[in-house]
Amino acid sequence: MSFAYKDHQIKLEQGSLALRRQGCADGPAVLLLGGISGGRRVYEGKGEGWWHGLVEHAGLLDYQLWTLDYFGGMGESSCAQVPSTVEEHADAIARAFERLGLTQFHAVIGGSFGGCVAMALATSAALAVQRLAVIAASHRPSAQAVMLRSLQRDFIRLADNAGEAQQGVALARALAMFSYRGAVGLDTRFPDGARAVDYMHERAQQLVARNPAQARQLFTHFGPALDRFRIAPQRLRQPTLVVGFDGDILIPSHLLTELCSLLPHCYGHETVATAHGHDGFILNTAAYGPQLKHFLEAA
Repeated sequence: MSFAYKDHQIKLEQGSLALRRQGCADGPAVLLLGGISGGRRVYEGKGEGWWHGLVEHAGLLDYQLWTLDYFGGMGESSCAQVPSTVEEHADAIARAFERLGLTQFHAVIGGSFGGCVAMALATSAALAVQRLAVIAASHRPSAQAVMLRSLQRDFIRLADNAGEAQQGVALARALAMFSYRGAVGLDTRFPDGARAVDYMHERAQQLVARNPAQARQLFTHFGPALDRFRIAPQRLRQPTLVVGFDGDILIPSHLLTELCSLLPHCYGHETVATAHGHDGFILNTAAYGPQLKHFLEAA
């Protein structure tokens, strides 16, 4: 698979949204949306790009593949005010594609935060979405996830009061790392728990160092948007594939069972056996990518 792409900066009322198109220029349009820190650089050549495994295992370059940087996220989109809800993110994305003259999508695929945005887009009057894949996301937040994100904001507020603003963001990210990774995977990788602590803080500092202001917004803006997100699954009329992951403390299995029971057309519900918890959506693409490929090819 070759790496070629075209980037677009779409001017909207609140700012400029960065989009990327790659894959088959004449193929059916597929929109791929990632987590709060994931942007449009999902695939940058074989083995490169933060979600390259899914692109490869699901054959996504056979489609006109679109990705983007969220308003307020870690990429190259810019805005005067970060959207405060998932629905506002979805509305901005829909208007950007309207500006491009692209309103028909063969599929919208979303992982983590992107799964929530994908569900919101699937109900948008502006876009026609033929099928939907929801990966490591659900129609409402779990109480435990809301608790964790509340603690992240507490860390930031307390550090601000102590004059250590960046340290507060780093601690919020460290707690996020704890919630993203599965217990089995961490135990296997770090038999010495002290090394796991070092890893957690190293990864947190790396994110903050990229852009402290953007990193802060992941917790002060994206977190509350996830906490407030609710969508009635009955409104999702498209065939919908739902993928969850063992040990995911952010999106526990009972939430996905509830989601699937309420969907008008649940194409399938797969639970991936993984040691990696929530981050299985990035690290275990070989386990669910082929089913996603089949879903996209189904009549």
